Amino acid sequence: MRLAKTNFPLRLKSVLSFPSLKILDLSENDFSNINPYIFQGVKNIRQLRAVNVRLNFSVISESLFKNLKNLTNLDISQNSLTFLPQRLLSDQKQSLEKLYLDHNMFSYLSSSLKQLTNLKALYVRYNLISNINEEDQKLFESLTDVLIYLEGNPISCTCSKIQSLKWMKDHQHLFADLFNTKCVGSKSATDELFNESKWRKFELDCQATEWLIFSIVLIVSTLITLIIIGAIKKYHVHLEYVILRLKQRLIPVGDHVCVEGDFQYDVYISYNDDDTSWVANNLNPKLEILNIKAWFKVRDSIPGVSQSEEIIKCINESRKVMFIISESFLDIGWSSYAVQMAITHAFHNQRQRSIVVIIKDGLPLERLPKEFKHIWWWIEHLRWPEDETNEETLLLNLSNVLVSE
Repeated sequence: MRLAKTNFPLRLKSVLSFPSLKILDLSENDFSNINPYIFQGVKNIRQLRAVNVRLNFSVISESLFKNLKNLTNLDISQNSLTFLPQRLLSDQKQSLEKLYLDHNMFSYLSSSLKQLTNLKALYVRYNLISNINEEDQKLFESLTDVLIYLEGNPISCTCSKIQSLKWMKDHQHLFADLFNTKCVGSKSATDELFNESKWRKFELDCQATEWLIFSIVLIVSTLITLIIIGAIKKYHVHLEYVILRLKQRLIPVGDHVCVEGDFQYDVYISYNDDDTSWVANNLNPKLEILNIKAWFKVRDSIPGVSQSEEIIKCINESRKVMFIISESFLDIGWSSYAVQMAITHAFHNQRQRSIVVIIKDGLPLERLPKEFKHIWWWIEHLRWPEDETNEETLLLNLSNVLVSE
């Protein structure tokens, strides 16, 4: 019975009541509001065509073909289908031989097709299948003696789909129209690619491409790693400064908790141990005359605190940071660390002229740490005279660099 393009009243349950009917064509009618029991009056049909009928299983019952146990040929092409409900073909497990799903929108096939043990031909031409995924591979392998028609699908013949292509090559007997199934973006058929010599060349090209991509990724990763290591090496003091500041905010060192602008000391003095005697006997008495409270390592250092933590704590709690630049100071590594930490702190807190440099032993300026040279324009500095007899002038100079802000 051919009822194609007849605007047939499919809403009525009993409109089809032909127990002996074998062939039914309802193509190009509207199944949008079809009665889910409409086919119960034609249970013996063997061929059903429902092409371009707006078949939407999101709103249509998956029991639509229930009890059609003699159905051998089903054509539901051109319906924009993307999936098949699991129970749609439950009653056709033993009977269905040909299934037409052409001109739909399948990118993969439903596992429900595994139950069709007698299927001989599966037409999925002109869909959106770009590769045969692992689930579809298992599906096709489970369907014994089936022929699959793939013409018109955008089969990807790129290296990224080589696993799918290899499976297709090894199972060419399952596909009836590989000679008409083109690689997307190419005029060549897939069966040409599966020629042994072309396939070997394709595999070698893919391996070369994979090694090229791997090499590029490795080089880029190495460069990024080197850049990060270089940045960390160059700015490790800045990073450590931030980490130590955060740590001190969470776990203060000592009893005093410093608030911005609340300084426990007027000046923190950084010097080499060899200059301890000079600091105690020459510098400290003059600071006491000026009523300047200074931090001295031998007096104010907290036992058990790491030197880096102590440096940042003292810098943070002092209004000024004084460096005693001597021959011995230049010989130690911690001098440069302390200088960088002081500079970082000054920039971080926008404290102009918080760094004071006392130059002794007649050192020329060019021997100063390079960190000082880069910011010399805002450093307060004083060259300590070898002759300290003019104490009034010395105190005045010392007061100028320590009291000024």
